[in-house]
Amino acid sequence: MLVIKAGGSAITYKSRPYTANKEAMRNLATQLAGLDEQVILIHGVGSFAHPPAKQYRIDLGSDGTHERIYGLAVTHFRAGELAQMLIGVLIDAGLATLYCRASSLFVTRQRRIATFYREPVERYLDLGLIPVLHGDGPVDRGQGFCVLSGDQIAVDLARRFRARKVIFCMDVPGILREGRVIDHLRFGQIDDLYRHIADNHDASGGLMAKLLEIRTLQPAGIPAQLVTLQNDTDLVAAARNQTIGTLID
Repeated sequence: MLVIKAGGSAITYKSRPYTANKEAMRNLATQLAGLDEQVILIHGVGSFAHPPAKQYRIDLGSDGTHERIYGLAVTHFRAGELAQMLIGVLIDAGLATLYCRASSLFVTRQRRIATFYREPVERYLDLGLIPVLHGDGPVDRGQGFCVLSGDQIAVDLARRFRARKVIFCMDVPGILREGRVIDHLRFGQIDDLYRHIADNHDASGGLMAKLLEIRTLQPAGIPAQLVTLQNDTDLVAAARNQTIGTLID
């Protein structure tokens, strides 16, 4: 099994609110159609849900005001809007994909996953479907609700379903250092990267948060590979264990 995370910066234009990158979505669809194994697909919410999440400070949870609750509703709506657009492209490519809302499957505590309702995803996989989830705003037992990133979801599901690899599809060809792709990292080298990365933060934490999530794969021995979604070849290459992008193991 593969867990694939399509980044919000890859499938949307993050500088243009509520604008999808349809070419990247089609690249994703083409490559998924070429895979012959179970896949769970998670996607980021990019320029659809990050703007309202930031505007209404969804990451802080409930403050008892109508404005914050309204912001949660808007954020949920925008995330779902993007999900339906992406699934539409996948369906048009002949892929049996099914929307699984993360906020209905996960409950968090202090912004970390505390409970996961496994059966729906497991049964959809058994039926031959590709479950599609995305970063979301689930119930949080400490602060009412929170921002749950697609990266946290991806690594959590990879551990639970014992995936052989997590592939992160981005708008860049891997992790860059001084403009060049780092082709291979050990889990233990992640901390050493911090000072080299100029990180542009978004509502779910940016590249540094992604690396912290990836590091949690180490005890399970699950590698991660970071590739671009700007073409229709790199995802398949990573699935075939070819040298492409950045491999972390």
